[in-house]
Amino acid sequence: MTSKNSFLASCRENQKRRVWVWIVAVLSQLLLYGGMTMIYLSRIRGFQEAGSFRTPAEFQQAICQAARDALGFSDNLYGTIFLLAAIIGMQGFSYLFDRKKVDMYHSVPVSKDRRFAVVYLNGIVIYLVANLSGLALGTVIAAAQGAVNMEVLANAGLAFVWNLFLFLAFYHMMMLAVMLTGNRFVTVCAYLTFVLYEYGLQTQISALKRIFFNTYSEYYLGAEPKLSVIYDCTLHIWNIKNAQDAAAAAAIAMPIVAKWILIGTAFLALSYLAYKKRPSEAAGSAVAFPLLKPVAKVAVAIPVALLAGRMVYDTSYENELLQIAGMLAGGLIFCAAAEVLFDFDIRSIFRHLPSSGVALAGILAIFCIFKWDIFGYDSYIPAQNKVESIAISADGYYDNYWDENRQYFSQGEFEKENMFLTDVSPVLALAESVKEADTEQMGDARPVQILYRLKSGRMAARMIRVDYDDPGTEELLNQIFRTDAFKKGVFQGITDETSYADLARITYSNGPARAVIPVEEAGTLREAWLKDMEQFDFTLVRHNRPCGILYFHYGDYNQRQWVVYDSFENTVSALKKLEAYYPMELDAADIESVTVTCYHNELAQQDNAVDYDMQPRAVAETWDAGYTDYTVSETFYEEEQIAQILPHIYCSWIDAPWADYKDLDDNYSLEIVFKRDSTYPYQRDNYYFAYSFYAGQVPDFVAEATAYTGE
Repeated sequence: MTSKNSFLASCRENQKRRVWVWIVAVLSQLLLYGGMTMIYLSRIRGFQEAGSFRTPAEFQQAICQAARDALGFSDNLYGTIFLLAAIIGMQGFSYLFDRKKVDMYHSVPVSKDRRFAVVYLNGIVIYLVANLSGLALGTVIAAAQGAVNMEVLANAGLAFVWNLFLFLAFYHMMMLAVMLTGNRFVTVCAYLTFVLYEYGLQTQISALKRIFFNTYSEYYLGAEPKLSVIYDCTLHIWNIKNAQDAAAAAAIAMPIVAKWILIGTAFLALSYLAYKKRPSEAAGSAVAFPLLKPVAKVAVAIPVALLAGRMVYDTSYENELLQIAGMLAGGLIFCAAAEVLFDFDIRSIFRHLPSSGVALAGILAIFCIFKWDIFGYDSYIPAQNKVESIAISADGYYDNYWDENRQYFSQGEFEKENMFLTDVSPVLALAESVKEADTEQMGDARPVQILYRLKSGRMAARMIRVDYDDPGTEELLNQIFRTDAFKKGVFQGITDETSYADLARITYSNGPARAVIPVEEAGTLREAWLKDMEQFDFTLVRHNRPCGILYFHYGDYNQRQWVVYDSFENTVSALKKLEAYYPMELDAADIESVTVTCYHNELAQQDNAVDYDMQPRAVAETWDAGYTDYTVSETFYEEEQIAQILPHIYCSWIDAPWADYKDLDDNYSLEIVFKRDSTYPYQRDNYYFAYSFYAGQVPDFVAEATAYTGE
């Protein structure tokens, strides 16, 4: 009982010395939670007064969502948590920075273990009381406005756990920083190093890969730090905030919290060990343990030097010699600065040269590894018997992808989760065929992303460039595109189990026309389209352009698109029965005018007129007039002339996945204007529709009318 009372007395005595920390912590949390809640709710009230909500139920849902955002997961709190952890951790053990205070504390008949426990637990108490006070204030404000329900409370409770363990992870990092150093400035530097080191190093390594590795890709496997707490909270907060409910949010958040617990526990154990081993004379010195000086100097010098080299490389227009010079200069400057900081003496600038030499050698070694690809990153192609499955993304197609909660995610994420090619030989052959290829000699070089799933459980991602014009490449891509695994991994509409009950509308468009189809026909259209997709391969999409697109609209924002080709007999037949099919070729009787513009890029090329990406443009600079505009436009109104133009054009608004860019003539553009009294169901909210000529199909009279005369 005496021991217990003595421990509580020690806690109370310690808290008396931390009054200003209490004030900072409590006030910051009250202001943040109270301020965020009032601002978020007042914003919704303003929308209500403006008539933005059609029903009371919509308003209630919006105001509860605002309370959930204010009291639940909010990235507005991260900066405060980061600073509170630093302040509470440093102030609690600040006596270690003063030799006299250390001697005084050690003279008191209290064990080091108890002193450590008292300061440590009091720091947690300060945060808990401050955070709960702010949370309680925000909840009272929200409840007074009728903005609290069980979902709001559940999210607030889950966010409290998330923020607590985020605080503890930062708190333990600051504690270790205090134990390893002897003054406040170096402690802050150490704290920032612990928080940012892995993320900073990973960023610089990724930059080197992008610079030197031709096959480097983050499409499937992002360069994510494994142990960076600050990266975790910033990366996942959006998905957590937009989760459908608290259960879905917990499914994302709790595995991350579990990782933070392990990281925080490791830092706490190291802090306690360093505290026990820390010599009294370390107070006032830069580093408490001299053996850590060369280790810290080398460890931090490398990412600092890589950052310096990258900055020089970017600003010198990718000069590798200057990059090396920047890296070495950055490493030398940091090593010199570290020695001065360690001893607080400018004369120490050239001390401990061996460790500086190790740092510079490490910097050069890293550069050489990436520059000459010593470990064969670019040449890596796994053996076929070691590959479990493959996901591949061939450049040319894009669609919207979303989960069951209507949250969008990337195409790479969808392919990674849904594409499992077990016949891996065509992909490996494709990668092998371009291993030594010269992309400059390719007719149509396209990036292809590959994810290798190995039988060992490891995954490797690469990007290769293939020539879509090459017959051998076309055959290999045909073998890939024809598989059900590829189709299911690219077109979410094939495997989408979304109920058609919340399907808002269906439309079919060939560019200008937009026919509305009853949602009851969704099943019929899907069955017809899936039947036609059996003929899908690379040759089909490479040498043909779609005749239209089917759009399935879910709610106000989500949209699924299915590409339709002329050879899709089942889909076209179903559309015709629904009186929704309109061919790509228009009827001249419906057209008011056709305006053709010729850019005369061949003249611009002769004058070396190029834009920022080295593509010819239609404006050439001259010495006398400043510039010459080679653009010539002509508008055709006669139905006979329009009828000769229409068979040779394609609507630019229709995306043609994987198609050959050279199929269309980029030297011409057309603007089609429909007659206002036409019965053709063109979209009335558009003034004109953009078209392009098929390559080599510009009528002679059009070429003559848009010829450049120099006038």
